[in-house]
Amino acid sequence: MWNQLIQLSFRGKIGLQAQIREMLVAAILDGQLPVGVALPSTRVLAAQLGVARNTVALAYELLVNEGYLLTRSRSGHFVNPEIVAGRAGIPRVSRTTALARARWTPRLRGAVSAQRNIVKPRDWQRYPYPFIYGQIDPAQLPMPGWRECSLQATSAAEVRGWAGDLIDGDDALLIEQIQTRLLVRRGVFAAPDEILVTVGAQHALFLLATLLIDADSTVGIEDPGYPDARNIFASRTPNVVPLPLDAAGLALSPALDRCDYVYLTPSHQCPTNVTMPLARREALLAWAQDNDRVLIEDDYEIELGFEGRAQPALQSLDRSGHVVYVSSLSKTLAPGIRIGFIVGDRELVRELRALRRLMLRHPAANNERSVGLFLAMGYHDALLRRLRQAYAERSQLVADALRTHLPDVAFTTVAGASSFWLRFPEQVDTRRVAEEAANLGVLIEPGDVFFVASEGGGVPCNYARLGFASIDSTRIAPGIATLATACTIAAASHAA
Repeated sequence: MWNQLIQLSFRGKIGLQAQIREMLVAAILDGQLPVGVALPSTRVLAAQLGVARNTVALAYELLVNEGYLLTRSRSGHFVNPEIVAGRAGIPRVSRTTALARARWTPRLRGAVSAQRNIVKPRDWQRYPYPFIYGQIDPAQLPMPGWRECSLQATSAAEVRGWAGDLIDGDDALLIEQIQTRLLVRRGVFAAPDEILVTVGAQHALFLLATLLIDADSTVGIEDPGYPDARNIFASRTPNVVPLPLDAAGLALSPALDRCDYVYLTPSHQCPTNVTMPLARREALLAWAQDNDRVLIEDDYEIELGFEGRAQPALQSLDRSGHVVYVSSLSKTLAPGIRIGFIVGDRELVRELRALRRLMLRHPAANNERSVGLFLAMGYHDALLRRLRQAYAERSQLVADALRTHLPDVAFTTVAGASSFWLRFPEQVDTRRVAEEAANLGVLIEPGDVFFVASEGGGVPCNYARLGFASIDSTRIAPGIATLATACTIAAASHAA
């Protein structure tokens, strides 16, 4: 019984004592260990599990301290009845009565799950050649620094600052660090009441769409562009207008005049990586000011840097409040931490803060404090230096490997970007290539999802995005060689 109830992994990352404790807690709370039945002695259980007796004894001791077990003199350990007291019993359901299920489809305002999204496997780390965007190389994570900041955030002095309900507030240290360490790099100067912390950049876009956009609004998006932004805006209005690109990024096209809001990625256009020159930025800003329109600037790779002098953010050029600036730390620190921010006119930020309060009150304050400490103690700046070096090396390796193994594929990237935008020959369907590549251990992102579907549903299918932030340098050349093999297989299967 105990071997089945407590199944240990001797190669796992969790210690044996912690595993025993976790499984006993689960058994107690699930009702598998009834009150009044004695647990085996530490000697007996240790023998059955094949571990040291002291390992079991320490697990028992911790469970006694936490109130899960009671000790009785000369009788052993028992489940504490207070732990399971007051739990609801399992209801009895008559099997003879067939009840009609609730009908949800007619109640839904829209089929959000049917939107075209970027699809990435959750188990991407098991693939030897993960050329996917938005993930990071675990070897680059600054774990000692993050661990130090997390521990400091849990000190008695720090806990008093974040453990309470901040209602609609943000951590003062993090706001200060966003002002002084992040925004100034992009030429943006903002007061504390012009900054709102979000749970990533997507949360920022959702807040803006919820507050500003209704069914009568028209939103312009880059085509090709960021699919999640397109889907967020499309969930609020049917009037989402694709805007063409040129060699300088978002073009000054007649379609702009239809738009109340324009979403754009001027620093590294998503997904083409084009960096918008200063003249185009000034022209777009002049258009927004002259026509009283709003530009939503997504600076999603804010901190990865450029060669030479960086172009100023649109927001840094704005003197009339027509630009809302969105960014995050997902591409540098870690996407799983979910820290982003909005910079805008204080009147807008005040309303966004009130809306955020209705949604989630505020992001996890302990994470805000840990990130604030991470920035203040210089760990983030040190990380940026390492990432710039790593990405510069990997970018060159990718370019060399593409020229060698896929000479018919055109590509674009810029310094500081962590991906390549690939254009295959017209007859190539990168969705088929991606399927064959995955079978060989290579992950790429087909590019059709970045384009707005035409009325007939058609989109270009000969593009792909190739990320390199999550793959080690030594795997780049063999990975792209394997991708070339996948292209050959896909072409052969198509011809057959």
